[in-house]
This record gives sequence, C-alpha cells and structure tokens, in this order.
Amino acid sequence: MSTLAEIEQAIETLPAPQVEELAMWIEQRRRQSAAAVSAADPDFLARAKAIWGEQPAGKPLSALVSESRN
Repeated sequence: MSTLAEIEQAIETLPAPQVEELAMWIEQRRRQSAAAVSAADPDFLARAKAIWGEQPAGKPLSALVSESRN
C-alpha cells in the first residue's frame, strides 16, 4: 500500500472506531509537524550574538545614521 488511492480504499474498509482513531492520529501528526516548522524558524538575534558577541565593536547603527544625515 503506497499510493493515496490504496490508502483511501483501505480506510473505507475500517470500522468507525478505527476511522476515528486514525483521524485523531493524523491530527496529532499535523500538530507535531506544525510545531516542528515553527521551532525551526531561525533565531537571527542569537546568531548575530554568536558571531559578534553581546556588544559588537564600532558605533551603533543609530549613530551611523545620524552622522550620515549631517
């Protein structure tokens, strides 16, 4: 059983309690995969701190912007 059509056909033969159990299992898997996607979002601040540390050398961006406007 490897195609969606075969799986759908097999589901049609299941008794109602097993269909309900399958539906709950599928919903649980969907929630887990959604959580995994959101957990995989990159943490840009942590990456920047890992590269440059807590206090990077040089002037703050706000100072550079102020200087460029003069």
